[in-house]
Amino acid sequence: MKWVVLQVFCALFSGIMEALAIPNKFLPLGEPLFALFALSPLYIALFRAKTYKESFFIMTLQPLVVHLLSSFWLANFRDFAIFTLGASAIGTAAEGGIIGIIFHALPSTATSEETNKERAGCKPFAPFTRVIWFAACWVTWEWFKSTGFLAYPWGTLPLAAYRWRILAQTASLTGVWGVTFLYSLANALLGEGILQLSSIKCSPYTRNTATDYRQLSFFVAGIFAASFLYGLYEYWIPRKQTKTVNIVAVQQNQDPWDGGEKKSLELSMRLTEKGVQNMRSNGIEPDIVLWSEGILSHSFPNSRFYYSQRPEQEPLSAFIRRMDVPFLIGGQTVVNMEAEHYSNSAIFYDRRGQYAGFYSKIHLVPFAEDIPFDETPLMKLFMEKAVGFTSGWTPGSQLTAFRIPVRGSKFFSAPLENGLARQAIIPLDVAGVSNPDNTLPYTENLDENPSNYLTFAVPICFEDAFPDVCTPLYNLGTEIFMNITNDSWSKTESAEYQHFAIASYLAIEYRIPLVRCTNSGYTVVLDPAGRITDSLPLFTENVMCSSIPVYERKPTVFSRFGDWLPYTIFVYMFITVLHQIAKISKLRHIKKFTIQISFKD
Repeated sequence: MKWVVLQVFCALFSGIMEALAIPNKFLPLGEPLFALFALSPLYIALFRAKTYKESFFIMTLQPLVVHLLSSFWLANFRDFAIFTLGASAIGTAAEGGIIGIIFHALPSTATSEETNKERAGCKPFAPFTRVIWFAACWVTWEWFKSTGFLAYPWGTLPLAAYRWRILAQTASLTGVWGVTFLYSLANALLGEGILQLSSIKCSPYTRNTATDYRQLSFFVAGIFAASFLYGLYEYWIPRKQTKTVNIVAVQQNQDPWDGGEKKSLELSMRLTEKGVQNMRSNGIEPDIVLWSEGILSHSFPNSRFYYSQRPEQEPLSAFIRRMDVPFLIGGQTVVNMEAEHYSNSAIFYDRRGQYAGFYSKIHLVPFAEDIPFDETPLMKLFMEKAVGFTSGWTPGSQLTAFRIPVRGSKFFSAPLENGLARQAIIPLDVAGVSNPDNTLPYTENLDENPSNYLTFAVPICFEDAFPDVCTPLYNLGTEIFMNITNDSWSKTESAEYQHFAIASYLAIEYRIPLVRCTNSGYTVVLDPAGRITDSLPLFTENVMCSSIPVYERKPTVFSRFGDWLPYTIFVYMFITVLHQIAKISKLRHIKKFTIQISFKD
């Protein structure tokens, strides 16, 4: 009974400390120091667990506590609390329990004989194995909960690292999984130290134990030192600027569910005019105006005619034409009128107020935007009774980037260096005369100068947390991410900051700037090192006017190879589990043989 109480205490304490480490009500940007030891009690409990059932219980309880304490605001998602908080909590706990079962594969074969050998110094790598196994399992856990249809990367360790920007720089190599690995290593080292101290009194081999732990500490310290040096380099390295884009980002602080489209449009237009006039009064010509997710409620493409007449005071298309700037606005598109399929989209207008196209959100929020089997009568009936409507959004099917001219550019013709082949022969004919076709590349480059244009992509809302969407968008030639988001429904600052903390890795992973335009926050600009260069206060009606440096585009290790770290860990875990299965079979065989000998005697 005492051990059960201790297990519960370790899981609860670990969950509370992890929830405090990530952005929360009391610490808006979290406390990264807490994340260094939040999992240590969990480490102790898991390695002291005697059965798979105990390990499952511990890893069900701890993630559940983190989820409920950090993502309680999910209950504010309209009438979807039964799904957004209830179902997500159950799903998170179940996923954690599965990892708990996998975790116990290593400690399940520990014997008293092996423990004695370890204390005698005959198994110096045993602490190392435990620490690496814990870190591998934790990376697997966070990858598991952050990938696929049910993906929810909130409540994870990388959220705690925002204030430690140097540590976060490893994301350009490993994605956020490198940050998870570093944090879980530190926690495992501390947990292992506590385990060693608890057993040192009854061991005559204190010196061997201390030596093994010291070597383990040097190993972990070496990994942190290498990460720190890399982080310093990436944080301070000068980057080559190629152009500047001037943006006007509107934060109207209106929840479309509450105020309706009319009020959101009026506020957005007023704030936009203020921002555009402010830039022009300073001699700066805006290149793009951003409005957040979900502003327009009438579906495109047909609604381009509606917005040529509404709002009545000044129609939207006429307003855009008067501003003389391209607009990107959160709205919706009808992609199949007969089947009533609608998509959550970013609507693109040119500077003349003409509708130019759209990008539709590909990764939808499960059970809120994307409802499984929503076309079946049973699900329709359930949705009607539970939340009052019967269908969700249709996921987008096309990767889309947008390109705009950069007005601050002098619009020079393309430099000759852009069009020169790697190898060439420049011939003259028998009369010593050149061929104009051969000399043309050395006199004039007829291609477009890339410095005159900007290519950008628009991940919508929580798509900014998913590399499976952002990497293909980046590969379209994206030079800057411009995210549009509506988190106003959350009503809490912690929700806004948590989303921002997750999104901030987008700039680091791909080493390009990130602009977030939100309904109520956090509207912000980040440079390729994840530094804030401009921002607006949360839950205010305001406009952000920013001139954003755009840098030479250089693909990162992560943009090329994606989730190589978790995949490498999966291979290690698979081999380890196979080894443990073989070990269990061997132990059973020895036990059976011993029993047979005893029976014969």
